[in-house]
Amino acid sequence: MNGSVPQRHGGRVLDPVLAALAAVSLVSIGALLLAVVPAGVVDAVQAAVWLLFAWLCRQVVAKRRMAPAARRFWRWIAVAGLVFAVGNLVTLFGGLTRPPQNERAVILWTLLVAVGVAILGWGMYAFPLVMPCRARARLRLDVAAIMVALVMLAWHLCVPGGSAPLNTARLYVTVLASAMALLAAFGAVKLLISGSAPFTPGAGVALAAGVVVGAWSVLHLLNLKESDARLLNAAQLASALLFAVAARAQYLQMGARPSGLTKRRRPAHSRLPYLAVAATQLMLVAEVWRSGLSLRGWGMVIGAGTVVTLVMCRQNLAFADNAQLMDRMRHQEKRFRSLVQHASDLTLLVDADGVVRYASPALRDLLGVDPRHAVGRPLTGLLRPDDVPAVEKMLADVLADPEGSVRRQLRAHHADGSLRWGEAMATNRLQEPDVAGVIINIRDVTEARSLQDLLRHQATHDELTGLPNRALLNEKVQQLRHEPVRQEAVLLLDLDDFKSVNDELGHSVGDQLLIAVADRLRRCVRPTDTVARLGGDEFVVLLTGTTTEGAVATARRILNALAEPAMIDGHRLSARASIGVAVGSDTEFDALLRDADIAMYEAKRDGSGIQVHARVTGVGRPDATAGGTAPWR
Repeated sequence: MNGSVPQRHGGRVLDPVLAALAAVSLVSIGALLLAVVPAGVVDAVQAAVWLLFAWLCRQVVAKRRMAPAARRFWRWIAVAGLVFAVGNLVTLFGGLTRPPQNERAVILWTLLVAVGVAILGWGMYAFPLVMPCRARARLRLDVAAIMVALVMLAWHLCVPGGSAPLNTARLYVTVLASAMALLAAFGAVKLLISGSAPFTPGAGVALAAGVVVGAWSVLHLLNLKESDARLLNAAQLASALLFAVAARAQYLQMGARPSGLTKRRRPAHSRLPYLAVAATQLMLVAEVWRSGLSLRGWGMVIGAGTVVTLVMCRQNLAFADNAQLMDRMRHQEKRFRSLVQHASDLTLLVDADGVVRYASPALRDLLGVDPRHAVGRPLTGLLRPDDVPAVEKMLADVLADPEGSVRRQLRAHHADGSLRWGEAMATNRLQEPDVAGVIINIRDVTEARSLQDLLRHQATHDELTGLPNRALLNEKVQQLRHEPVRQEAVLLLDLDDFKSVNDELGHSVGDQLLIAVADRLRRCVRPTDTVARLGGDEFVVLLTGTTTEGAVATARRILNALAEPAMIDGHRLSARASIGVAVGSDTEFDALLRDADIAMYEAKRDGSGIQVHARVTGVGRPDATAGGTAPWR
């Protein structure tokens, strides 16, 4: 049987064991209901089914990845199945039959059934529940209230007519069977309310049906008429078959649930205890109305009072838990508020229109704005006009994504006029009813941004003159390549006899002269042009959107500005320089710089001051392949 493989028919899995159990159920139960079957045959079939159930439980327990708690449960109910099988075998081989008039046979069989039900109930009762102690106490009170209601129902069945039956044997057996059935019901109710069970959903349904049918047959064992014996036999066989179906369903469903457990989120509260209160009150009123305060009536009174008391205790415990929960929530809220109030980071909550709904006290430190005055105003209304576009762009981006977040560095001005930088994280929470807005967290990174800007400036500028260095010049060139093609010019400048200034007057004077040269170069070019120091006494000027005549005019303006004397450390000095000019539109910057370098050395060699690198082909025509330098007078 362990090797039976489910067959597929029409895309569905057909398990041969379940199919066989279904066929046996139809044939056997149908035969019991439609015809008189000898008691020995009924006992033999039931014993075989209970033995099959125990074997199927053995298959379930053999699963390797099964949870220990589930494995213990299935071992217990397998033992219960064996006890039930023994009961049927005793009635079969002991020569006992079970007509209603043979009470000794019924008592013996019922005692065996009671032992099996007790084992089954213990298996459910012993299943551990993982939950806090107070939650476990509430669960026990809920289960107790429900069980008292079921005890009242059993009392009603055990005491027919309102008084104790004359046949004490009948009473003892019925009470014992009822108690055992209630024990099994206790375990089932506990598992139902707790939200965890040692079986899969399909197996749980079959087990519950088997317990209900079996408990009904036991409770009515001594109360049915002789003509109803066939119905009793059918119910007992149906109970055994349902247990076998449950074991097989557990085995099959553990393919998807290897642990064999069923876990669901336990509800915050259960309505079953309140239904128990209503049911017990109805039973009490009906009993008193019909029979008055008889023996059964007094049992109903005690049971109804007990249920109400248990529910009141459970409610009192729930109120105490709620009070503790509210205290913890108030404590957490106070702690959270304290954290927000004293946090250095700014927290804002704005709606879809950008209106501030909450602002933490850090707004006063970051922008110099009182948080109370910010609530109800647009976020952009707290900023200067030149700071608004970046904030509007961030809000538009985060609103475009219903569940997205946007991280940006934003610039803002403090009320005192100082510039501040903030690392902002905007998160869209408009879809959450409890928030219904955009949460913006801003961390002040002004010092980090200032340090970052300082490091970048040091990496891209000459330390002495403050002019851009070769790295920043290359960045400028890369930016120009993305713009529309236009003519550019490169002026390479080298000071004449600068070494003699350092040798005769000292490096300090030479440095001051370089600073003065840098200042005059800045004044001689347009804002769109770039002046950079390559090193030593070499400077380069990058002119954009110019012509050869314009580049030469700029070079002459530079020479004239440098020729003006300057007082440096008590010395009257004037700088002389040689400038090489290279002009092109589709030439690489490195090529232009190389051409300007050639022209500059030519100007230094012939003393002309300015030399233009000319590209010619043939006679007097510009070309990009051949060229030379020419003085510009």
